Amino acid sequence: MTLCPGENCPIKQNCYRFTREILGRQNFFGQAPYNFTTNSCEDFISNRPDENKIRFRAYEIWQQSGYPDDKSFEHWLQAEKELI
Repeated sequence: MTLCPGENCPIKQNCYRFTREILGRQNFFGQAPYNFTTNSCEDFISNRPDENKIRFRAYEIWQQSGYPDDKSFEHWLQAEKELI
């Protein structure tokens, strides 16, 4: 996967190509592919986990904490934080 150097890109903190851990030798774009004319990036990959992954992790947290009835929101936030 080609990674992004970020540079002046306004969405770099939300992009997997910028925030991904660099493992060994990696390819990078020569310059950030963000297009300031269209305010978009054709190579953008969101670094947010999808809702199903969050839901499954929140379920695991709920199980590990003894199946409480009143902590679903806290479990969701914890799962989201762990996966980001």
